[in-house]
Amino acid sequence: MATIEFILLLGVAVIISAILDQIVPKISTPLIQIGLGVVMALLSVSPINVHIDPELFLVLFIAPLLFRDSVEANKKNLWENKVPILWYAIGLVLLITLVVGFVLNWLVPSIPLAAAFALGAALGPTDAVAVSSLKKEASIGKRENSILQGEALINDASGVVSFQFAIAAAVTSAFSLADAASSFVVSFVGGIAFGIVLALICLFISTRIKALGLDNITFHVLFEVLMPFLVFLAAEIIHVSGILAVVACGIVWSMFRDRKISPYQSRLNIALSSVWGVLCFALNGIVFVLLGLQLPLAMQTSWDDVQIHNLVLCGYVLIITILIVGLRFVWALVVARTTKNPATGKRDRITKRLVKGALVTTVGGAKGAITLSIIFSIPFFLSDGSHFPQRDLIIFLASGVILCTLLLANFLLPVLAPKKQTEDEEELEELTITKIEILRTVLEHLMADINDSNEHETKIVVKSYNNRIRTIRDSVDLEPPSTTQLRIKVINVQADSLFDAIEANEVDRVSAFNYIRRLMSQKELLSHERVSLFSLRRYLGRWNVLFKWLSFTIKNYFSEGETTVDEGMHLVRIKAEEAALEYLRKLIDNPDYPSEVVARFIISHERTLSILNPEDPSPVTSTIESATAQTEDIQRKAFRLEREVIQDFYSAGKLTRLQAKDMMDNVSLMMIDLEESV
Repeated sequence: MATIEFILLLGVAVIISAILDQIVPKISTPLIQIGLGVVMALLSVSPINVHIDPELFLVLFIAPLLFRDSVEANKKNLWENKVPILWYAIGLVLLITLVVGFVLNWLVPSIPLAAAFALGAALGPTDAVAVSSLKKEASIGKRENSILQGEALINDASGVVSFQFAIAAAVTSAFSLADAASSFVVSFVGGIAFGIVLALICLFISTRIKALGLDNITFHVLFEVLMPFLVFLAAEIIHVSGILAVVACGIVWSMFRDRKISPYQSRLNIALSSVWGVLCFALNGIVFVLLGLQLPLAMQTSWDDVQIHNLVLCGYVLIITILIVGLRFVWALVVARTTKNPATGKRDRITKRLVKGALVTTVGGAKGAITLSIIFSIPFFLSDGSHFPQRDLIIFLASGVILCTLLLANFLLPVLAPKKQTEDEEELEELTITKIEILRTVLEHLMADINDSNEHETKIVVKSYNNRIRTIRDSVDLEPPSTTQLRIKVINVQADSLFDAIEANEVDRVSAFNYIRRLMSQKELLSHERVSLFSLRRYLGRWNVLFKWLSFTIKNYFSEGETTVDEGMHLVRIKAEEAALEYLRKLIDNPDYPSEVVARFIISHERTLSILNPEDPSPVTSTIESATAQTEDIQRKAFRLEREVIQDFYSAGKLTRLQAKDMMDNVSLMMIDLEESV
């Protein structure tokens, strides 16, 4: 298969996984992508064998993923949990490396001890990205979540460094503990220091470009995207840890880059979030699809090896998985018992809650893209030109452990930490802050587009957003549950009244059907169901009226009836508003509907009717209506922008799918209110 075809195939698989993730939310995205890779491998006419240069694999996949993780990491939580994070990120990785190495070498003597250590080092790091997709079905505590994120950020570096030393020993057949220790310190400390220096240099360059007025959004997006690749390559040239350099650079860059609130900075942040979101999803997706592609090939290679029985091979995978999970659980209990809890400032006692937290931390530490990226970087040949011993077997064992830990996390984590039906105070506070940030982003865009012709109208819309921000600080501005159903009933009443008016020849058929179609669009926004004009027959049953409308529409297309249609639409809207008011007034004393909600609806429709049916329009009225129309245009623009910003926040992982959906619904309701008042 040609390289370009293979790359396109991987891209298509990643796109399909994004769709399937919406259809089967209870299955994590990495598992879906692995399954797609397996399907591709099984359906391929010829075996798909992936050969990527190890260093190129590290640069293409690990560097950008770690850089983005370090930029997005919560620095406060990392600092508060620094002690347990270091215990997990360094101590646990070294423990897994040694224990897995000795056990694997004992189980399979054909795998040299250094190569077994390399597998242990590759299985040390966890993949927070693989588990983050499970948060839609699981509720991980703040401390456990902070530990998992911080651990995944740092243990990638310690795992890669340990892996590189183990591979060097396996390739050269020479190992000195003193030399390894000194090299480890130089690589570890040197990588961090070099990353900090490069981050400061990048900050200086960015600042100077801005000072000279030569910057733009495209420059800054490309500059930040290229940083991890350049930092990694530069660090490897001077023989320090490229991984640690990338992590250090990302942390320093995120702490000191320009955070000034401005329309330009808001647009830049949105662009960066979108680009990084797509890039990281694509990179992670490609790695997991490659894992699925590699599984059948590695299994077939091991299947044909008469020296190892298939059941024994599966047993090795289970033994290593149980060994890693057991070590992690014991380590989690020890760390939780011996380190202070930031929330209380004291060491926790052994309780049921502590054990449950340790289990969550254990199961949440699934292996994923980083482990596979590391294991794929095993060289094909030793220094003497011979093949690397048992390379396919090592990759198969790593792939099997990744799959087992992902399955364990996917099905056991929601049981240990079920998703809460109601958000606690801390989550509500974070959501409130996010909502305010979204509205402020919209405000910044509106203020950036202000000019002499729209200054007054824009300030009116800005004032409305300031009022919403003020309201959100006190309470979340969600529409009452009964409001949506009441709106749908009002729309149905209006549609029924217009159909009756059409049959009685009281209104223009073309205008009436056009307005009914508009009402159905509003109903779609409220009910989240596709409402076809033809499906109205389910509750109206008037096909003859529909065909009459079609004939009138065709005639109108070839006629000069624009003025008549406008006048007809005006009468149709008056008829619809009168029907809505008549229905709503009957609900004033109805205990099933809150009186304040019904009253607000009546006032809104009365206001719309008064605008549609003015008694004596004057030049002043025309001026006011013109200004109102411009204000409404700006308000529509603000609502569209707000929906885009919500989508960007969701893509960046700052909102859950349910939160984004609720906020989108709220904006849709306000858009409907605006259209009804026109």
